[in-house]
Amino acid sequence: MRRPTTRLATGLVALACLGALGACSSDDASTSTSKDPVEVEVGKAFTWNGFDVEDGWELKGIKRSAGLEEVTTPEVKGTITNASDEERVALFEMVFSTDGSPVATLSCSAPSMVADQSQQFICPGLSTTMPEDYDAVVVQEFRRDTSS
Repeated sequence: MRRPTTRLATGLVALACLGALGACSSDDASTSTSKDPVEVEVGKAFTWNGFDVEDGWELKGIKRSAGLEEVTTPEVKGTITNASDEERVALFEMVFSTDGSPVATLSCSAPSMVADQSQQFICPGLSTTMPEDYDAVVVQEFRRDTSS
């Protein structure tokens, strides 16, 4: 004859094991949904906030007229995939910096995507000049300028 406390203890142990298994499993454990800034290398694949950017994205200088002057502004383009289970829009910043000081910040976006859908993203640097000397590129959450 078993004592009731033994059954209770066995049941709690089984429940704890099932809970631990459930906590460790995930539909897609490799997808990071962190919004923490990520340092990336131009042209190399990266993951940020549940979005996967493919190898081959590029930074190009676009010559534009500004009155009598011609300026070169940066533009980043590539392919991004929504690795999340929900439909959403990609919106982020790429910050080019030298010795920790930003030299160019680009706002990037892609249209709404369902799970596993890919789209082209673009980061037009209309308000900055092409960074000529930088030692880091960081992808981070888009920050709206509220200073005005």
